[in-house]
Amino acid sequence: MSGPIITVMITSVVTVLLFFIPGLEKVQQQLLDVSIIVSGFAMLIGIDSLLLFHARRVQRRQNTFFSATLLAAFFITVGWGIRDWTLFGSPFNPSAPFMWLFRNVYLPLDATMFSILAFYIASAAYRAFRARNRNALLLLISASIIMIGRILYAHVIFPIAVSVFLLLVAIWLIKTSRRIYGEERLVRLILAVVLIGGSAFLLAPPVFKAVGNSIEPLTDWIMNTPQNAAKRGMFLGLTFGSIAFSLRVMFGIERSWTR
Repeated sequence: MSGPIITVMITSVVTVLLFFIPGLEKVQQQLLDVSIIVSGFAMLIGIDSLLLFHARRVQRRQNTFFSATLLAAFFITVGWGIRDWTLFGSPFNPSAPFMWLFRNVYLPLDATMFSILAFYIASAAYRAFRARNRNALLLLISASIIMIGRILYAHVIFPIAVSVFLLLVAIWLIKTSRRIYGEERLVRLILAVVLIGGSAFLLAPPVFKAVGNSIEPLTDWIMNTPQNAAKRGMFLGLTFGSIAFSLRVMFGIERSWTR
C-alpha cells in the first residue's frame, strides 16, 4: 500500500471512532481543523491547475480569447481584492470598491448563467414529460398540477387546464378510433363523448369554483405525501451508497482517487 492510502485509512478510522467515544471532542475538532487546512491547499492546487491549463491554451492559440479573458479576470479580481483587504480590512466591506465589482460584474454573470440553464431545464422537462408510458403520464399530470398550483390565479387556470386536457383526450380518442372497428371503436367514441361532456361540465360556475379551490390542497398533498416518500427513498439510497463508498475508501478497496 502507498502512503496516501495508509494515511486515509488511519485518519478515516480514527475520525469515525472519535465520533462514538465521549470526551474526545477536542481531538475530533483538531482533526476537522486539519481537514479544512488540507482542503484549502487542495483548492490552491486546483487554482494552479486551472491557470496552467488556460495559460497553455493561450500559448497554443486554442480558444485564446476565452482563456485570456479568464486569466485576466482572475488576476484583476485577486489583485483588487488584496488591495481592498489592505485598505478596508475586507474586500466585502460595504465601502470597499471591490463590492462594485461583485455587484455589477459577478452577480449579473451568475444570474446570466442560471438563466441559460433554464432553457436546458425546459428542454429536459419536455423530453421527460412526454407520456410514453403510464409512469411518464403520471409524472406529466403531477408536474402540471404542481406548476399550475404555484402560480397566480391558479384557481382560475386549473379548471380551464383540466377542461382543455379532457377535450384533447377526447379528440385523440376520436382520431384514433378511425383505424379501429368493432366494439373497441364504439367504446372509444362513447368515452370521447363523456370526456367532451365533462369538459363542458367543468366550465359551469359552481363546478368551476369547486375545482379551482381544490388546486391548493391537491398541490400540498402531492408535495407532502408522494413527493416526500420518493425523496426519502432517494435519500436513503444515496446515504447507503455513500456509506458503502466510504467504507471502500477507508479499507483501501477503492483506489481510483489516487490516479
